[in-house]
Amino acid sequence: MNKSFAILMLLFFAAVSLANAQVSAGVYRLSSETFAAIGTDPDNKMFGEARVSTGNEVGIEGTFGYNFIQKEEVNFYSGFHLGTRGNSESFYLGVPLGLLLKPFNSKNFGFLLEASPIFRNERSNYFRAGIGLKYTFR
Repeated sequence: MNKSFAILMLLFFAAVSLANAQVSAGVYRLSSETFAAIGTDPDNKMFGEARVSTGNEVGIEGTFGYNFIQKEEVNFYSGFHLGTRGNSESFYLGVPLGLLLKPFNSKNFGFLLEASPIFRNERSNYFRAGIGLKYTFR
């Protein structure tokens, strides 16, 4: 794993712990990969998440988002992903567009719908989309 990415993830977790924020956890199926995620409260205007992907190659990803629409039942967000996969020394950048739907009385549980173009290099860019479950511990 690249040293800069490890430092970035360390800074992310330090910011989460200093903010005394609620913690969210999720499991997402995005294209052919499954992600386990832990992050800050997704109902904040700005939020972050660390994701570990499984599938063909194990990878790690930091996701930073901004809620453009925040309502009691739904959040619409965008932002960026920065991650790496497998033994690759290269990073990828993604631009997610996502919806967090909270249909139940308890607004801690939600369904995540996300689509994101992923930019690795000029020859291996791709598009991923999927669904997931997210729970916020308040």
